[in-house]
Amino acid sequence: MGSNIECSGFYAYQSKCTTPGGHPSNLIMNASTGLLKSTAGATYLDQYMFRLAETYLICAEAYMDLNNLNSVAADINTVRARSNASAVVASAINMDYILDERMRELGVEEKRALTLMRLGLLYDRVKRFNTYYNDINQKFNLWRIPVSEPVLSLPLPTTV
Repeated sequence: MGSNIECSGFYAYQSKCTTPGGHPSNLIMNASTGLLKSTAGATYLDQYMFRLAETYLICAEAYMDLNNLNSVAADINTVRARSNASAVVASAINMDYILDERMRELGVEEKRALTLMRLGLLYDRVKRFNTYYNDINQKFNLWRIPVSEPVLSLPLPTTV
């Protein structure tokens, strides 16, 4: 007896990454030692995981939630100053502006779907800006953790 897990079609990374020790057999030179062929390195890709600019922009999101627009502007302007971009005034900022600034600063480095899920905006943004994928379901605002992941799934209490 098994269960089918629906695929959401969204993945955290744009690239293929291989778990160490989980290489396809055609890339293994010596299975007993774990030695890989020289071509095995092509299955790995270095990626930025954290950037200072992204940290400032996440901080700006938090200040936006607190309606502290002056601090939002200060954080965004710190990011913009690095690239000699003009400063933004607090009254011109909303969440869409922050998302646009993330795209300007981070470009393809950003895992956009994760950002939109974190903010609960994936459904809204796809409906507004992606006419190709207009049948998106609202449940995709959340990143699902499969029950089959015991490390990530908390055990349910048996008594109250």
